Amino acid sequence: MDTDEPPEPEPQPQRWRCCHCGGTGVDSYGDTCRHCDGLGFC
Repeated sequence: MDTDEPPEPEPQPQRWRCCHCGGTGVDSYGDTCRHCDGLGFC
């Protein structure tokens, strides 16, 4: 199978914005969001 087509790109992982902190990484008290560990996504 000798083709001149480029290899297909690797699929990127899906990241979903944290629904508890809204993607900010901090909760309403200013502490690190315990649901996403401060990352802002799940």
